[in-house]
Amino acid sequence: MKTQSTIRKLLTGLIGASAAMMATTASAALPQGWSDTLPAWTATASSCSTDENTAGKYEFAGAQFRFLGSNVSNASTGSLIPVYQPITVRCNVAPVHDYVPATTTPAPDPGGIAITTPADWVSANWNAMIVSYKDPDGMGTGAQFTATLKKINRTTFAESTVASFNSNTKAVLTASQDVKTFSQVIDFSKFEYYVEINLVRTSAAVATPVAYSVRLTNGSVAVVPQ
Repeated sequence: MKTQSTIRKLLTGLIGASAAMMATTASAALPQGWSDTLPAWTATASSCSTDENTAGKYEFAGAQFRFLGSNVSNASTGSLIPVYQPITVRCNVAPVHDYVPATTTPAPDPGGIAITTPADWVSANWNAMIVSYKDPDGMGTGAQFTATLKKINRTTFAESTVASFNSNTKAVLTASQDVKTFSQVIDFSKFEYYVEINLVRTSAAVATPVAYSVRLTNGSVAVVPQ
């Protein structure tokens, strides 16, 4: 007869395996067993603001941001290896906070005073940027999708990169999603944040790359009990 502890472990394993299978089925190119939690921030590419270099070359279609018709990136001249100017949208990251309930720490000695920490709101504990995109030539250089999470110091206005994703490091040719994790702590009390999305298309013979959406969340890969 199985003990309650053994049965609980079996049920936990089955639930974990089922969750991992569901996450994998729904997560396309995300790591197997990946799952993430709320609160999160998300933006469709078509809801973001275009850069001046993008005028006349792009179109929005539903959630999509992509090259319009046969438009391509401008190429720099005067160098052996041309540098292609992307079309760009930037997505403002609205502050998101977690509620931390009040806690009470018992007094260490009899007759002592318990310490109570009042409830508070803290910046969301994000560690991942999830991107939805299509790069029609995968690791080729004819098309490219990049997404970069940046922060701006409120005091100095200096900008720096938190995380960056480049589709040319992936061999996927169809619409997909992927994740870039990061270790920097999100702090809306000191920084502003935005995501910059760039598309490059070097020739009209290559289908347009597409940006669909970007998401900031806290996630991890589930460990299924063996």
